[in-house]
Amino acid sequence: MKYIDSKPVNTGRQPEMDLFKTACIVFMILSHVMLDLSVIESSGSDYGFIDYLICIVGAASFMICMGIGMRYSRNQSPAKYMARGIGLLTVGQFLNLLRNALPNLIAWWVTGKQIFIANSLLVIQPDILSFAGLAFLLMALLKKLKLSDGSILAVGFGMNLLGLIMYYIVHSTGFFPLSMVMGFFFISDAECYFPLFCYFVFVAFGYFVGGYYPRIRDKDGLSTLILLVCVPICTIYYALRILVPFPILPELGSDLQYSMVPATDAVGACLITLILLAFLYKISRLFKGDLPGFLTYPAEHINGFYCVSYILILPVQTLVLAVKGQLFENEIIPFVYYFIVMFLTWLIIRTNEKYIRFDVARLKGKKLTIFFAAVWILTIAVVVYAYPRIDTFATMWNEYLLPK
Repeated sequence: MKYIDSKPVNTGRQPEMDLFKTACIVFMILSHVMLDLSVIESSGSDYGFIDYLICIVGAASFMICMGIGMRYSRNQSPAKYMARGIGLLTVGQFLNLLRNALPNLIAWWVTGKQIFIANSLLVIQPDILSFAGLAFLLMALLKKLKLSDGSILAVGFGMNLLGLIMYYIVHSTGFFPLSMVMGFFFISDAECYFPLFCYFVFVAFGYFVGGYYPRIRDKDGLSTLILLVCVPICTIYYALRILVPFPILPELGSDLQYSMVPATDAVGACLITLILLAFLYKISRLFKGDLPGFLTYPAEHINGFYCVSYILILPVQTLVLAVKGQLFENEIIPFVYYFIVMFLTWLIIRTNEKYIRFDVARLKGKKLTIFFAAVWILTIAVVVYAYPRIDTFATMWNEYLLPK
């Protein structure tokens, strides 16, 4: 292939990847603020386009970038992937304690309202970080089995199809704690935004593409080819997907479709990500390979922006509900708060980077053991306390019992 060399020639940071991650972070935090702090159903706004955009260019793109990034890691051993997976699972759990459990338990103790104790149980939920942790653990196993890149990709698509099939066979266990565990792997009647079987295909696709990425010798020519081929295909596919009901597949833009991204939707998401990377490469050339810091900083601290921003969003949601009894009907306040979140997130990350220097990845020995043990012991304690006190469980399917 004339675009690909036989050896790595395209190493180091990839500007289009930095632009892509930064754009995803900026719009992801915006969607979190608006969806978590405003009553969009009663606002009269048309969120249809945004819903489609989130489903077409959403978490799947993050995961593809994660798969590509795996190939740029200096240590790609199964042991390193396993350690990374356990670390991500624990950091994700720490985030759940700070953004879900603690604020909702405090609100429950103060108000006694069921909505808060129910939402505290979301300390157990399949979030992006928990998915990423499970994906690293699965990748460690597949690498240990010495599967080829193509075989890993086939496993990913096979898992995705199985996720679709499983939904029609069983998506309710009849026992909520079991459904909670099931949600980490398949669609269930509990929280299940990023089930491993539905979403691993994107990590596998990224890993497959990442095998070629360092060997691209003509990125400009390849980007042009991708745009010429993939844009018409995706335009036609998504036009049909929006206008024509597809048998078996859930409605595009629905929570079910976003959580499952099945079959042809998975292929579409992969092609859309390639289109965006190709387009952003063209944009990056305008900077002559030297992107401004504000465009690269979020990409270099992607987990930090995700975690810190959420800590500034969901506890505020809990506070607003406890004080007002409902979320903001006017979208102006959440929109203004979005800019505050972006600034505070940057400020907290920057302050930590310069002065505090707390990083879970740097914890060693006894400190690491204490941190891991504390996170999981506290998680168990929250579940044991909250579960018997809940009348109706809060999930994505009942919009977390939020008042309209």
